[in-house]
Amino acid sequence: MAHPPPARSKYPRSPIAGPYGHPFHPIAIIIPIGAWVAAVIFDILALTGDDASAFAVGARILIIIGLIGSVVAALLGVIDWFGLPAGTTARATGTTHMVLNLAVMGLFLVSLLLRDRDDVVPMMAFLASIAGIVLLGASGWLGGKLAHTFGVRVADERTQAEGYEPLP
Repeated sequence: MAHPPPARSKYPRSPIAGPYGHPFHPIAIIIPIGAWVAAVIFDILALTGDDASAFAVGARILIIIGLIGSVVAALLGVIDWFGLPAGTTARATGTTHMVLNLAVMGLFLVSLLLRDRDDVVPMMAFLASIAGIVLLGASGWLGGKLAHTFGVRVADERTQAEGYEPLP
């Protein structure tokens, strides 16, 4: 079924990406975002508390969970990105969103690799995680722009209007 360029970005390119009007990418991002925010909180607790070991180990595990989840989210995002017409603002925004997310993944990987002991959080590892969270915020804003401003993978207005019809 062929769709004009703006409408094409509303339909999944693959069943893996989720059904029309309900993409899986926004669902998948919850895992890395939650894991990485919690990891930074654990880092802060490890750096400021008396018992650093448990929080340092927890942060390491959370970073690993976030990295695994981010690979899944990235694959789903790339599927949606391919539905954006080349040469458009939406495609450029999607590309920037993707590059920022790859940088975030890289920063958290660096943070993980800098953690050579379970009982402490090295300051450089913590700073890499903080930089990752800052970039993640910027990337999330762009992701929101893609969905809420440009309507990428959002049902069209006719479908949305069904939700505002009076009940029988």
